[in-house]
Amino acid sequence: MRARQVPGICVVSLGILLSGQPTRQVDAVEYGPGIMFSTLLENVDFVAEMGQFSIGNQLQGVFIPEGAKGTIRLSKADGTGLYEWDWTEELVKKPYSLLSLDSRIRPLPAGEVVYSQVDLKTAGDYVLDFFVEGKQFFTFPFSVSISKPDDPFLGGELYFLEGAWSDWGYMYMYNADPEQNLTWKIWLRHRQHDEATKYHDLELAVTRDKDGKLMCVSRENTSHNLPRVWTRVAMDLVNPPVKTSGGEYFKAKDLLATDGGYTLEMKVDGKPYGTWKMEVADGKFVHKGRTLRGEADPLTFVEGGRDAWWYEKEKGATSAKGKGKDKDEPAGKKNKKKSKKDK
Repeated sequence: MRARQVPGICVVSLGILLSGQPTRQVDAVEYGPGIMFSTLLENVDFVAEMGQFSIGNQLQGVFIPEGAKGTIRLSKADGTGLYEWDWTEELVKKPYSLLSLDSRIRPLPAGEVVYSQVDLKTAGDYVLDFFVEGKQFFTFPFSVSISKPDDPFLGGELYFLEGAWSDWGYMYMYNADPEQNLTWKIWLRHRQHDEATKYHDLELAVTRDKDGKLMCVSRENTSHNLPRVWTRVAMDLVNPPVKTSGGEYFKAKDLLATDGGYTLEMKVDGKPYGTWKMEVADGKFVHKGRTLRGEADPLTFVEGGRDAWWYEKEKGATSAKGKGKDKDEPAGKKNKKKSKKDK
């Protein structure tokens, strides 16, 4: 076994068991290895028209031992292994590392090596398990759904990924500096058969729970051209319009100045899409549930680093619905000429 000493934090001693088989346990330590959740949602790729699955080359981990090697295993939810990717740690800047993937993808239990993408055309539940030096440190469940067009002239089946993309979003504060602007980041898509991309109007508002005060809103006339794959959208938060003023960037300090609960509500094409609850205490965003380091299950801990605070959509919250799509999907609408680009 090999141990790495890192000043000021707890670390994990990682190794390969004598059996050579990866285990499904991970030590309950405060700063064990993890996956930057935003890079995971960004780098799990899927081609809706072909049902082809891949993992991008910008997947980042944190507190990964320098020079460590590991694997990512794709399995069915029942444990049947499908494919494995090998990776090697490449330090970016402590504690961040790039999981540099080998281009060869190994079928399980054995078979001819494939490259780039793998077919994933069977509807059902799947899981990605992450291992470092033979020991599991993260797991990511998701599912594949199949959509058939009502009109046979619109083409064949489309394949879609379902999972954390539809529920999770985060508040981003550059360098964790309260003097910086707040940005809400979320993953969106459309799943219509008639066009590969469509523009959708996006709105959000953040209110203070104790008195209902409107704290900040999205910039007016925000719209995005959404494809059939999950796409990260960054929404600037600005001061609410008051008479002829408003629209200036909203500083994080103006929200963090008052402790208590806050509610973020979002609309897509004018229809309710989701609600997220957040809390401020001692002038800081509060981590809870899967985002609370040291108390959350390390295998499903949502890692945001030091400048992103993650929130899960409230269960049972109203979502935009439209013909030919599931919940949490923007309704289709005609294209516009302009959109506000994601920064």
